[in-house]
Amino acid sequence: MALQAVEKEQAERLEAAKSYMAEDETHYVRFLDDCVKTSVDTMREIRLQQDECWRVYNEEEPRNFNFKELWQSRITYPKPYKLVQFGMSIVRKAFDVEFLSIENEGDEEAAKFWETLMRIQLSRNYANFPIQFVDAVGMSLAVGQSMEMIPVYHPGKGLRYILVEPWKIHRDPDAVSRQPQSGMYWIHQEFMPYHVLKEWEKGGRFKNIVDIGPGSAWYSRTPDLTAEELARRKGMVFSKSAFQKSLQVLEFWGTILSPRGETILPNATFTGAGGRVIGEPKASPYPTLRWPGVGFSALPHMLRFDGRGLIHGIRSLWYLMCNMMSLHADHLNWAVNPMLEVDVSSLVDQSDTDIYPGKVFATYGSQQGQQVVRAVDLRSQANELIAMMNFYDQRHQDGGLLDYSAMGAPGYRAEVTAREAAQNLDQSMTVVGSMGKNLEDGAINAIMAGAETVAINMTYDELAFLMGPEVAEAYRRPVSDEFPTGLELPQLTTGRFHVAGITALMKEHEKLQQMATLIMPLFDPNGLGAIFLPYLKPGGYLNELVRLTRLTDSKFSVDPSKAVEIDEAQQAQQDSKIGAQQAQEQAQAAQVQADADRKAAEGAKLMAESEALSAKAQTLMAQAELHTAKAELAMAQAAKANREGEMEEQAAGPSPVEIAQAERVQTLLPHETALAAQKVESERAITEANWARADAAATPAPAPEPTEEERALAAQKVETEKALTKINLAKAKVAAIPPPKPKPATPAKPKVKK
Repeated sequence: MALQAVEKEQAERLEAAKSYMAEDETHYVRFLDDCVKTSVDTMREIRLQQDECWRVYNEEEPRNFNFKELWQSRITYPKPYKLVQFGMSIVRKAFDVEFLSIENEGDEEAAKFWETLMRIQLSRNYANFPIQFVDAVGMSLAVGQSMEMIPVYHPGKGLRYILVEPWKIHRDPDAVSRQPQSGMYWIHQEFMPYHVLKEWEKGGRFKNIVDIGPGSAWYSRTPDLTAEELARRKGMVFSKSAFQKSLQVLEFWGTILSPRGETILPNATFTGAGGRVIGEPKASPYPTLRWPGVGFSALPHMLRFDGRGLIHGIRSLWYLMCNMMSLHADHLNWAVNPMLEVDVSSLVDQSDTDIYPGKVFATYGSQQGQQVVRAVDLRSQANELIAMMNFYDQRHQDGGLLDYSAMGAPGYRAEVTAREAAQNLDQSMTVVGSMGKNLEDGAINAIMAGAETVAINMTYDELAFLMGPEVAEAYRRPVSDEFPTGLELPQLTTGRFHVAGITALMKEHEKLQQMATLIMPLFDPNGLGAIFLPYLKPGGYLNELVRLTRLTDSKFSVDPSKAVEIDEAQQAQQDSKIGAQQAQEQAQAAQVQADADRKAAEGAKLMAESEALSAKAQTLMAQAELHTAKAELAMAQAAKANREGEMEEQAAGPSPVEIAQAERVQTLLPHETALAAQKVESERAITEANWARADAAATPAPAPEPTEEERALAAQKVETEKALTKINLAKAKVAAIPPPKPKPATPAKPKVKK
């Protein structure tokens, strides 16, 4: 019910719009002109920049060259064109194979149908989408906005794409970045041949075509036309020749407003030309699109629907490089053909000043003896120019985003390691990946617009011719207002379109590198393959390698089914080999276990023997402790006896020997005292002599000879040392002789009387 209500409201609005046009056609003309004027005024500065970028891309001469004289050089540096063409080549390589896939979990059959149909329609025999898309991308890389891709369907020929320059498309200035269907309106401006318009008028497609043929008074000066109106009409006509004339046609798509600013039709289209409405307003035939045109940008602007190209930032730098090379060429002209200084007063014929090869000047000779004709030398500027041009070229790479690393060129450095080159390439391709994502979004929008164009125009016979009667019968319906083509194709609103472009190409390249560096060494049987080879499938690896390198047309590999058989056979062989190896390892493990058990028994035996020896050692240690105790007891008894003897000796008083030793020491004490005093005096004298020597060493004067007093002191020191040595020896000998043990007095035996 809701759908019927919407359709009813749309029919009523369409009928009201047609009635309003019949009453006031000029409103549609004024509304169309106002939309164009608003877009042109808002985009004026952007269009000027795009025009300048387009001229720089085509490497046209800078405008200041128009003020050069004939003898001055006019050199253009061949750089911007190469930059854009390299970016286009990356896109062309990415879209060289099957790039489209469609997924729909809710209806896999519909997804498969649209994927098959669109691959046919986008192929070279029909729309030739890769080539068309790359051309549109080239405009985006050059001026910042792509060519507008407008899908059209030709009965019997299928889908085609028309590429329109961005300055021929007038969008609503409120259009959002990256959204080609945003904004209130979209207007396509084009000069159409007059004879084509008349043919379409005869066929009922257009009406009210003004007469601009030869002898027409529509854009001729008449009393009824003002100068402004005459100029406006002349601007609508393009005369290629006297008979080939074209009229400016404006095709409007979007929301049509009334004079009060209210909506007449929310999603409609009409066509105007020559100040008349030549195509009546009607609802948009597309299910979801508001207009057929799709535009995009490789580097989109964040706030409006346009973008930046690779040339925007290097325009002035390119002008500078062109001027520098031109000035250098002019300098070379002066160096090769130098200026001449002529002393006219010394010429025989002062009027003969022409210069040519082999010219002979008749002179009188100058008074100072200088040459009458002298060349003015100029210093060469080649080294400075080369250095500056290299510097400018580096800045050109930075501003153009695609440097020599991304292009695979050697660059300026002579010595670059392979790892450094790979790192530079990876970093420089980062911006390429970002642009690739933006371009893939544009490709998806263009493909979806083409799919809707196919859906509303393809007939049953055409579908049966492309995909077979069985497929066409599944979607066949009786021809009616609801199904004018006799087909009801699956809806496009539930599926997902996916384009594998630049980002997929970069991922495949990265995957190839990882396979070469990580997976390939695992196949080496003498290396890591000894561990990982049983877990790998060579056939699968080879098939993936063929797919990534896009060598599917080569015949060096077997069929996938045969590869599976080979993989299974190799896997079975590897399994049997692994089983035999496991059995051998188990036998070796059993042998090792038997050896371990035998060694464990031997260890137990040795442990028992060591325990017996340990017990024996403990017995011997106990015996040794017993003997030690006996020895200590004997020593204690001896010490006790010794103490008893000492006590008896002390009770008896000193012996004659001790008294003699004490007297000997008493006799030696004065002599030792004198020797000690003499030693002190000797040391003092030596110390004073050492201080004197130290003072003498601190001065550069040579050390003096020792005096007689010093010699006497040294001799006295020697004699003192000898005496002390003798005394110490005597003391040692006396101390080494133990005193005799006193004998206890034996009591006298009583006499026995006989």
